[in-house]
Order: sequence, then C-alpha cells, then structure tokens
Amino acid sequence: MKVCPTCGEAFGDEHARCPHDGATLRVVQDPLLGKTVGGRYRLISRIGAGGMSAVYLARHVLIDRLVAVKTLRRDLAQDPVQRDRFIREARAVNRINHENIVEITDFGETEDGLVYLVMEYVPGEPLLKVIGQDAPFPAGRALHIAEQIGSALGRAHQMGIVHRDLKPENVLVVRRADGGDATKILDFGIAKILDAPSLTGSQQIFGTPGYIAPEYIQSTAIDGRADLYSLGVILYEMVTGALPFDYEYPGDLLVKHVTEQPIPPRERDPNVDVALEQLILRCLEKDPAERFRDAYHFLEELRSTRERLGGPGTWGGMSEPAEESLPTPTLDGVVQRALLAQSDLPTGELSLDISVELSGETPLFDDRTELDDAAPAGERPRRDTVPDLEPPIPAPPSLAVASPPDHGLLGVRRWRARFDALVDAVETLGAVPPEALDDLAFAKELLLSLEHGVATAEAAQREIDEIDELARDVRGTLGRAIDQLAVRLSKSRGVLEELAQRRNELRARRDAELARLRGGDGDEGRADALLWELATVDQAVRAQATESDEVEAQLAELRTQLDTRNQELEDRQASAVLTADAEMIRLDAIASAIRAPLERVQAFVEASWAADSRAG
Repeated sequence: MKVCPTCGEAFGDEHARCPHDGATLRVVQDPLLGKTVGGRYRLISRIGAGGMSAVYLARHVLIDRLVAVKTLRRDLAQDPVQRDRFIREARAVNRINHENIVEITDFGETEDGLVYLVMEYVPGEPLLKVIGQDAPFPAGRALHIAEQIGSALGRAHQMGIVHRDLKPENVLVVRRADGGDATKILDFGIAKILDAPSLTGSQQIFGTPGYIAPEYIQSTAIDGRADLYSLGVILYEMVTGALPFDYEYPGDLLVKHVTEQPIPPRERDPNVDVALEQLILRCLEKDPAERFRDAYHFLEELRSTRERLGGPGTWGGMSEPAEESLPTPTLDGVVQRALLAQSDLPTGELSLDISVELSGETPLFDDRTELDDAAPAGERPRRDTVPDLEPPIPAPPSLAVASPPDHGLLGVRRWRARFDALVDAVETLGAVPPEALDDLAFAKELLLSLEHGVATAEAAQREIDEIDELARDVRGTLGRAIDQLAVRLSKSRGVLEELAQRRNELRARRDAELARLRGGDGDEGRADALLWELATVDQAVRAQATESDEVEAQLAELRTQLDTRNQELEDRQASAVLTADAEMIRLDAIASAIRAPLERVQAFVEASWAADSRAG
C-alpha cells in the first residue's frame, strides 16, 4: 500500500505518484497482515489494492480454505454512501450466483469498523494482461470469452443489476485443463441496482474511459445495454489488440464515445471476419436502441456469428480443418491439488505461495505484496508459512513445536502437540515444582475447553456451509429457470419489434394510398387490402404483446421466489454465523490464556535441561 504524504489518500502499489497533487507516494506497512477478520479469515498477504479498497489472500481458520478478502478503506467506511455501496456489491453478486461471476461468500463489519467482503479465491490472470500477451485473439477464442461474459451479464441484468464498469481488468481468465479459457467477472463495486434508490449524485460518471457507454457520459438513463457496449469494446480489443478510437488522453476518449464512429475492426486488422465486425459494431452503436435488445439477444447473434465463421463442429466448418490447438494449459488441476494439500500438511508449515505452484499463474489480482516486505524487521515469517501474530518461542529440538495459530483445527492440533511434548519432558525430570504442575493442569483444562469450543465452532461452520450449499442450489436452479424464461422473453420481444415495425410500415403505406385516393389517383382495392393486412398484423402484435407480458409476469414471480428464498437462507445463515463468531471470540480468549502457562513450563524444562547439561 502507498500513501500520499500531501493529501493522505491511499493507492495501490502500481502507483508512483499521487494523481491529485503529484507527490511521490510512500510505501507503508500493512497493519492488517496477520490479523483475523470476522473471527474466521486470517489475512496472509495483500494481493491487490486500489483507491477505495484492498484485497488480501486469507485462510478460513476453521475449514483451512483459501479465500480473498476485500476491505473498504477505513475513511470511506465512515461514509454511509460508500459503505452501503460496498455492502451492496456483496448482496448483488450473492443474488446473481452465476458460474462466470466471482462468488462472494460473506461480508460484514468488524468491531473496530473494518468493512469487508469475502470472495472465492480465483488463481487467474486479468483479461487485460492476457490481451497484452496474446492479442489479436483468434475469432473462436474471443467469441468464447465474450460468450461467457455475456451469459453472466444476462443473469445479472435479469436480476436488475448493471455492472457499469466492465473492462478487461475486471475479467479474470483461468486456463482450463482442456486448454480453454474460463472467465470470471469481478468488482461489482459500482453496480447499479435498477430497483434500488440511487446512491450517487446525478452528475457523477462511473466507469473507465476506454470502455464507457455514451449514455453514461451524457447522464441519460442506463440499462443492461450499457454493459453490452463495454463488452463490445472488450471484444473489439481482443480481436484487434486496440481500442475502437485513437486518442491522446483519456478525456479525448470520452468525447469520441459520444461524437465519433468507432474505427471498423477490419481497418485495424483485415483478418477480422465481416460477420464478427458486424457483431462488434452493433454493440458499439451510440443509441442503445440500435444495439442488441439484451444480453440474450447478443448471445443468440454471437452463436450465429460463430456458425457463419465456421470451425470444428459448426455447419460453416464441417469440411474445414480443425483450428490450431491452444497453448498447453498450466492449470490442469494444480489449484485443486494445492488447496486439498493445504488441509493435510505437517504441523510445522502451511504453503501459501500458490502462484509458484501454478508455474507463473497470477492470483486474483496482479499487485501482490510480498510477506517479507510487509512483516516488521526481525519478525519476518518465511514466505511459505502462515505468519504468526507472535514470534515462536525458542525450544530445544524435542520441544520444537511451532507457536500455534490462535484457533482452528490446525491450531488445536499444534496446541495439543505442544502440551503433550511438555508433559513428556516434565515426566523425564526429577523434582517438579508445584507451580509447573499447576500450570500444566490449568493448561490441560484450557486445552480441553479449546478443543470443545473448536468442535462447537466447526459444527456452526458446517451448518453455514450446508446453508451456503443449499442457497447455491436454490439460486442456481431458479437462476437457470430465469435464464430460460429470459431467452424466451427476448425472442418474444424480438418478434414483437418486427411485427410493430411491419405495422408501422403498413400504416404508412395505407396513409399514402388514402392520400392518393383523395387526390383521385389511388386504388381503393389496394387501400382495402392494406387495411385487412394491417388489421391482421395489428392482431398479431396484440397477441405477441400478451405473450411477452405473460413471460414477464412469470419472470417476476421467479425473481420474487428467489428473493424470498434468498432472504430466508440469509437469515438462517446469519444465525449460524453469530454462533460461530461468538465461539471464535471465546476461543481467542482461551488461546491467549493457554499461551502463558505453557511458556512458563517450557522455561522450567529448558532451565532444567541446561542445568543437567552443565552438571554432566
């Protein structure tokens, strides 16, 4: 983390100077490293930072799972608007529940005012970095990535949520075992929830200049089609390696989004297919009404474009040779094996440098902070071990049990191992003072209480996980049903638009024919035929509108069911979280109490051994 010495604002490690006053930023130690947030998430290293928040790699201390924890800057957390927007991201993503959106599993606020949300840990690379390495992409790869993004947007838009800052930095790409790309959208921090009160001023512009839709800049009403514009820019960049406009400074981009037509992709790269260019340029229409009507319409046209382009398995490519295979994947199950291995490591160390095991794959964010740089001098933990809140207590080889974490299953195992080692050592000694025996007896009671408390906390965590799994199933099932109805609604609206356009054309032709009749130059039979055709089309319009309304009503009912079930499960989970958190607070106190008597017994044992050594 870096801080401006002039204005005091914090920035990510990628910044060198303050963009506001030009002052050289200073690197500061991160006080959160090694802390346990929300009683369960121990922060291991910082893996990303920005102007408003920071992201940490963390370990769930009860179930030994790696997660990513995003924290809001403390000064912003004091602003109700910023705090609500941050928490709203968690609720929004939780409600969407799509495989191509980074899942948010928990959120809350600590007693000292730290606002946080917990995300799944995704060991991938930002699409921006992949574009920089590989662009221009083959059409098949670009369309595959765009299809996944479009699918996620379709679900989000049906839930009434517009991302508003879709860009390659906010799309993670993970190489699958089969060599394909799996994508995850992240950072719904400025998402607009269409049915919620506005948390922003009317003159505020959100988004990134290279990818922002014209309606944002013009402060007009926005909907999901604004995200489709941003997706069009991303698709343009994937197939050409450039943005749709040439520019000298970011402000120039804002103007060109509104006033200039994009440079056709084929002018950037003649190898771009005409059908793909048409798909992209329709996304980039200035008027939202001229773009695809929704994400499902975009997906329909994307798949048609892919068919027209040909390739293996399509009617356009049945006689064509297979595409050149993609580069050999580096992931291939390594993440799953690494995470599984974390739960069964020796008591001495826990590997956390997952990026090394992934042979160069970058974690959730690019700008990792090394543990060695973050820890105070003299107390720097190994990069491949979980940092302790306190340095280990020196001990002879037979007592060399690492200072345990405060709690969690692994922590209890280490406390138990340390206690047993001390008991064995005391038994080898002759006279043992009553104070040492009292300390061991007291430590034993605390250890039993610690083990029982962890069992209680783990039971609560299992209930949380069960509710999580149930909630995921409910959201997934209802979400897929919503997708199916939404596709049907999109097609119905498409037919309705065509019928309405046909009706308008017939009305214009009939009006013209009637005008000619009044002028003595018309054909009454043609006018009557147009009237009958108009009546038929008008009836079809009404029937299609009724069908669209019925599907929309079914969608509204499904969304209501989802909201109701979601709220029920959130309430159940909140109760289980309270139980787990209360137990974790109690365990903190026990873990603090057990350390001192064991230290005194260990000091006695070491002193006795030292005396025996001198006597011998």
